[in-house]
Amino acid sequence: MKAKALQVVLAFVCGFAAIYGGMFVYQKYSRPQAPPADLPVLWPNPKTLGEFALHDQNQQPFDLKRVQDKWTFWFFGYTNCPDVCPITLSVMNQVDDQIQVQSDDPVHRQFVFVSVDPARDNPEHLGEYVGFFDDAFIGATGNADALEALARQLGILYVPGEEDEAGNYLVDHTAAILLTDPKARLVAVFTAPHKAAELATLFNRISAFVKAAG
Repeated sequence: MKAKALQVVLAFVCGFAAIYGGMFVYQKYSRPQAPPADLPVLWPNPKTLGEFALHDQNQQPFDLKRVQDKWTFWFFGYTNCPDVCPITLSVMNQVDDQIQVQSDDPVHRQFVFVSVDPARDNPEHLGEYVGFFDDAFIGATGNADALEALARQLGILYVPGEEDEAGNYLVDHTAAILLTDPKARLVAVFTAPHKAAELATLFNRISAFVKAAG
């Protein structure tokens, strides 16, 4: 009787240990990984981009497929912008250089300037503008509905001002740089002012975190 009772107790203990161990493993590996407190990453529920349809400076489609399988830095503005846009694109060019300096194995990335002023920013002009900062930069735009749809997905605001006597006007717009990951998820929003070295460091940390967290 004692031997049988001992077997029952041992079976109960082993069963409990197996259940508890399974729960521990499940909780450890199934729950979302929390980012460090100082890492400005939109986690654990980053927004995934839906379909959109723009065209680039080469008049080729610029859509969701173009931002999948690579990291993408986004900035929305317009080529007649007097200050914020040229300053930010200059910083983005420096960010690209800094990423390579700081990382032995920099990940695949691209930089996209989306013009919210398609009336003045035709593909040729857009190409000349982004090419001044970096030949690899992508300039993209589209019709009003397409731009509004993408801007809404990314939380971008822009409001054209009134024309002066010469037909010129300014456009108020969000001055943040956005970052989407290779799964087209919005994982970070970097507000101005921007410093290239800091952004490069944050990017390398965010990309490493997202890769590890899935």
